[in-house]
Amino acid sequence: MRSQESAVILARVSSKAQEDEGYSLDAQLKLLQDYTARKQLNVKKVFRIAETASKEQSRRIFNEMLLYVKKAKVQHLIVEKTDRLTRNLQDAVVIDDWLHADAERRLHMVKESLVVHKEAKSDVKFMWNIYVAVAKKFTDNLREEAMKGWAEKLAQGWLPAPPPVGYKTVTENGKKIHIVDQKTARIVKEMFRRYLQSGESIESIRAEMERRGLRSRRGRPFAKSQVQNILKNPFYMGVISFNGSTYPGAHKPLITKELHAKVMEKMTGKSPTRIRKHYPLLKGMMFCADCGKMVSWQYQKKRYYGACQRNSEVCKKRKMIRQEDIEVCILERLRYLLSPTPAILDWVVDSVNSDTEATQLAAEKQRTDYEAQIRRYETMMETLYDDKLAGDISPDKYQEKRQKFTAQITSLKLQADKLSTDNTQSAIEEAIGIVKLTQEAAHRYTKVNDEEKREIITKLFNNLTASEETTSVTYTKLVGFVAEKSEKTRQLLMHSRTRHQTQKNDPINWGHPADDPTLRSVWQGWRDSNPRPSVLETDALAS
Repeated sequence: MRSQESAVILARVSSKAQEDEGYSLDAQLKLLQDYTARKQLNVKKVFRIAETASKEQSRRIFNEMLLYVKKAKVQHLIVEKTDRLTRNLQDAVVIDDWLHADAERRLHMVKESLVVHKEAKSDVKFMWNIYVAVAKKFTDNLREEAMKGWAEKLAQGWLPAPPPVGYKTVTENGKKIHIVDQKTARIVKEMFRRYLQSGESIESIRAEMERRGLRSRRGRPFAKSQVQNILKNPFYMGVISFNGSTYPGAHKPLITKELHAKVMEKMTGKSPTRIRKHYPLLKGMMFCADCGKMVSWQYQKKRYYGACQRNSEVCKKRKMIRQEDIEVCILERLRYLLSPTPAILDWVVDSVNSDTEATQLAAEKQRTDYEAQIRRYETMMETLYDDKLAGDISPDKYQEKRQKFTAQITSLKLQADKLSTDNTQSAIEEAIGIVKLTQEAAHRYTKVNDEEKREIITKLFNNLTASEETTSVTYTKLVGFVAEKSEKTRQLLMHSRTRHQTQKNDPINWGHPADDPTLRSVWQGWRDSNPRPSVLETDALAS
C-alpha cells in the first residue's frame, strides 16, 4: 500500500448509555486512529454521529461525508464495524456504488478485519453483505420492540413521548406517566379560552404566551406554528393522537371537548357569517321606552331609521330615531367606563389572578392528598380480598370491612370532586375578560365592523331602550360595577388634585394615585360584590 494515502474516519456511538458515559467515542476514535497509523493513512477528516442524533441529523452527516470523500478524492473510508456505517440497505447500495466507481477506493471495517473494494474476492463481498443484513435486522428488531412498548403504553392510556406544555413527566410505580404541571397549566387553559374571544388570533396568542413566560422544553418562545399545534392538540381534552391513530388517555384533561371543538371550528376557518349590505347594527337589540316593543329599522337616504310598531297613541306621534344618534350615546357610555387610572385596573386583575392561582394550588394539593388516601383504601381492599381467599377472615367480616372501605372511598371522591375549580376559574377568567373589555371598548368601537360592535354591545349592555327624547343604556351587573367604581375613582382623584394643587398646578404635585390605598380600597372585593345594574340616561338627541 502506498504511504500517506488519504482517509476519512466515521465514528458512531453505539448506545445512549455509552454516550452518557463519555468514553465510547474517544475509545472508538483511538482504535481507528491507531489503525490508520499502522496502515500509514493520512486522516483528512473525522465525522461523528451521536446515537441521540435524529434521523435527519444522521442522514445529513452521512451525506456530508460522502460528498467530502468524493470532492477531496479520498481513497479510504475507516469505520469500527459495519453497523457504525450503515443499518439499512439503501446506504449499503450507495457505499457499493462509491467503491465500484474507483478500484483504488477501500472500505475498512476494523473490528471485523474486513476491507472491501471493487476487486475484492467474492468471500469478502459475501461477508460485507452478511454484516449489512445483520445490522438491518438489528434496527428492525429494535423498532419492533419499541413499537410493542408503545402499543402497550398507549393501551394503558399514556403517551409514549414527552407531553405537551401544561403537563410534566413523573415516575409512578416504576412507570413514566404524565400529570398536570401546575406552573403552566393555568396559562395554557386560559390561552384556549382567550383564542375564542373576538379579535384574537394565533399570533396574538403566541405574543401573550411569550409575555406570560411560557417556553418550549428548550427554553425558547413558541413559534406561531407551535402555538397552532398546541391549540389543535386533542391531548388537552384527554385524547392521545399518535402515528395517525387516536387513543383514550389516562391523563387528566385540561379542557373540555366542547371547548376544543369551538377552538377547532374557529381555526379551521369556517367563514364567518356574512353581514348583508343593509343589515342594521341594532337589529333585535333595542326596545321602545313606552310600549316595550322591539324597534325595527329601515334604510332610507343612506341612513338607518328605527321605530316601534306604533300601536299606542304616544308612539304614533313620535318621530323615527336615527341609528347614528344611538351610537353616539353608546360610545359615550363606553367612555364612561374608562378608569382614570389604568394601573388600578391592572392591579385588580393581577390581584385576582394571584389569589386564584394560590387557591388552585391549595385545592390541587388537597385533591392529591385525597387521591393518595383513595389509593391506600383500594390497596387495603385488595389485601382484604386476599385475606378472604386465604381464609384469614370470615365472609361476614369481609363484607363489613369492604362496605366501610367503599364508603370511605366514595366520601373521598365526593370531596375531591368538590375541589374542582375549573368552572370557578372559567367564570373568573370570563369576568376578567369583561373588565379588560370595558377599558378597550371605547377605542375598539370606532375601529371595528358592525359584527364586532354587536359583540361589544351584547357583552357590556343588558338593555337598550329609546324614546324620541332619550336613550337609556342598562349595563350588565359587572359592567355597572366597573362604571360605578370608575366614577368614584374620578371623584376621589378630582378631590385629591384639588387638595394638592399648587399655584403652578404641576401634575407632579398630584401624587401617585395608582399606589393610593384609598383608591385601591374602592376596588376591593369587586369579584364578591353584587352591584345592581347602573341605568344611565343621556339626552342623545338633544344636539
